[in-house]
Amino acid sequence: MDVDPKVLREQFQKIVELAVLRHENLHQLRTLPEVSASDVVAQDAVLLEEKLPLNSQSLEATMKEIFDQILPRLANGAGPKWFGLITGGVTPAALLGDWLTPVYDQNLILHSPKESISTVIEQHALDMVLDLCNISRARFPGKTLTTGASASNVLALAHGRQWVCATRWGIDPSEDGLCGKVIKVLGIKVHASVVKAMSVTGLGRRNYVEVSGDQNAITWDFEKLESLLKEYQENDSTGAIVVAGFGEVNTGAFVADIPKVRELCDKYQAWLHIDAAFGMYARATKTYAHLAPHLELADSITSDGHKWLNVPYDCGLFYTRYLDVSLQVFGGVKAAYLATTPDDSTPNPMSTNIESSRRFRALPLYMSLKTYGAEGYAHMFESNCLFAQKLADWLQQHPSYEILSPCYLNIVLFRSKVKEWSGQDGNQKLIDALKATGDIYVTATAWNGQEAIRAAISNWRTNIERDFEVVTKALAKVIA
Repeated sequence: MDVDPKVLREQFQKIVELAVLRHENLHQLRTLPEVSASDVVAQDAVLLEEKLPLNSQSLEATMKEIFDQILPRLANGAGPKWFGLITGGVTPAALLGDWLTPVYDQNLILHSPKESISTVIEQHALDMVLDLCNISRARFPGKTLTTGASASNVLALAHGRQWVCATRWGIDPSEDGLCGKVIKVLGIKVHASVVKAMSVTGLGRRNYVEVSGDQNAITWDFEKLESLLKEYQENDSTGAIVVAGFGEVNTGAFVADIPKVRELCDKYQAWLHIDAAFGMYARATKTYAHLAPHLELADSITSDGHKWLNVPYDCGLFYTRYLDVSLQVFGGVKAAYLATTPDDSTPNPMSTNIESSRRFRALPLYMSLKTYGAEGYAHMFESNCLFAQKLADWLQQHPSYEILSPCYLNIVLFRSKVKEWSGQDGNQKLIDALKATGDIYVTATAWNGQEAIRAAISNWRTNIERDFEVVTKALAKVIA
């Protein structure tokens, strides 16, 4: 199993050269291969049938296989014309941090400052994100990194469940379960991960209640919201968590009137969670900060680093006003062989998170924040939004496209007006044709019952001068 240090150095140098080459050419999207879906499935089936080799092979042989067969089939998600999901790229500082992370292979399970500064760096990185978004550090003493917004939303609902049960009924659900109580989750077009989190936390997906005032807009039906909260409070068996979204996934729209929602939550003993996976970063800009006011009024916040902060997957963020609730939910069970520290401003990570074993994902985040600072990130966000707005204007003026929603931030939602490219099949064919150009990557979605196309501009390298003309030429050429 020993590896010759010289061989390891040579292989790592090869990786470094590839990384440098990719960063130099990330403006080019990989053209999709001319193979059918059935051929791909057949190739994958052959690969999955291969058994684990009985004998070892050289590191060089494994590297050759990876470079020849695996890497060419990976998506170019780090490229500046990749507008799928809400995927940031990876800044050079974050890339270096991610390489260093496994070299030291820290396990963020305990706060042991005499042995490792890793837990302090994680708390500092999370605080610097609050600085970036102009939020008081003191407002959210509870904070941790997760695998992403899905895990962070699980944390949020677990916190909400704990707080509501203790406040309403004096129950400790982490010890005793819900004891026959029901907790409803009220929201407006919440992300699918919120509904998934309801399943994971035992609240039940069927207990989600939509309280939008307009199916075509992200607005509250306040009469319905207060009526339900009042009903739940009067019913001794039902409590509530209210979820607001800062950056709806299809349009980038923001839920407004947070002070009024906060007032209702206080009145009826409900937990207020804001899912701000990427919308949180509007607060870092002068142009778009007005879209995300009053974020600090939430009891908990979800966000992501691997979206607009442009650090590698995976990196989710979670904040809460109530560190004591975190410790109640996750700190109740301790392995006998793990030393513990007194509860302080930096508690044991295993006592505030789902995971016990966890990689040092804070290092790439910390390095990127320190390298580019508030002004660098604000410029990145503003540039992406300007690109999105310019793209939306171009699509709106084109005779064969139409915009389905205003461009609030960095997401453009559109579809073709040409019959050939309409409907589910036509929409997907148009997307496949656009991807095949190698000049733009977009994804399918649905909005108010209509098939649509979604472009999320989130990459630090996306450049108006270099990329905009290429992208619009591809859109014009394919539709023609």
